[in-house]
This record gives sequence, C-alpha cells and structure tokens, in this order.
Amino acid sequence: MENELLEQHHVLILGALKKCHITHYHPDFEDYLQIARWVLIDTHRSFVASGKPLDAFHNYVYQRIYWKITDEIRKNISHQDKLIHDDQETLLNELPASPEEDLIEIKDFIAQLTPKLNKQEALFLEDAYVNELTMSAIAKKHQVSRQTVYNWRDKVALKSLAFLK
Repeated sequence: MENELLEQHHVLILGALKKCHITHYHPDFEDYLQIARWVLIDTHRSFVASGKPLDAFHNYVYQRIYWKITDEIRKNISHQDKLIHDDQETLLNELPASPEEDLIEIKDFIAQLTPKLNKQEALFLEDAYVNELTMSAIAKKHQVSRQTVYNWRDKVALKSLAFLK
C-alpha cells in the first residue's frame, strides 16, 4: 500500500523538492527524498484516519512536504553556522591569552634560533620582534642601509624555516 502511494506521488515529491532547490545533483538529495517520503506516508495516514476526502490530499501533501523540507534546510544551515562559530571560538581560545604570553613564545623561539644566526641576524631578530622596531629604525640604530636590514631579515627567515623543519 505504502509503496504504491510512493510510486503514485513520486512526481509530486520531486516537484516539492525542486521548489526547495533540491535536485538530483544536491549532495543531500537522498536524505531530503527520504524525509519527503516519510511526510507523504504520515500525511496520508492522518488524512485517512480523519476521514477527510482524498480529493484535497494532493495539494495538502505537496504543501506539507515543502514546509518540512524548508524546515530541514533551515535546521541544517543553523547547524552548520553553529559548527563554524564553534570552530572560530576554538581557534580564538588557542591563541595566546595575553601579549606577555606572545612575547614569551617569541623569546623562546629566538633563544632556540639565535645559536644558528650570526651577530647581525641575531640583532635584527631581537630588534624586529622583541623591540618591535621598523626596518628603517633598525637600519638607523645599526648605521646600515635598509637593504642590509632586509637581507638580514631574509637570511633569518631562511634559517628559521630550516630550524622549524
């Protein structure tokens, strides 16, 4: 009986899904199709139990399927938004809690990297990341050109990449 009902109203189900922009190419098509089938069977049972004439069933069940699929889409979107929000909160919680913690991590990294650097590179690293000086300020402090400071930066970057591997 229910299989016949599903076969008889298959086009109606597909029409309601299409109205919700759910086609065969949608990644969740099968899930929504099952929901629509369940709504069809449940609605038919309640329609028959209430003694209502079946001539109004077609339009009624179409609307019920449409509403249920729309609700499910909203739930999925809300759930995805919640997951994204939770992921963002997790990332924020993983960040250092204070600038002091940031500075401690930077100083630890500098302490581990410094033996692999020459004197100028070590001075650049400390001035740039601990003292937060600009390239121009570092050049002025050490009485060198800005290009020299950029060269120090590039060498430090290469050595730090090799150190992190």
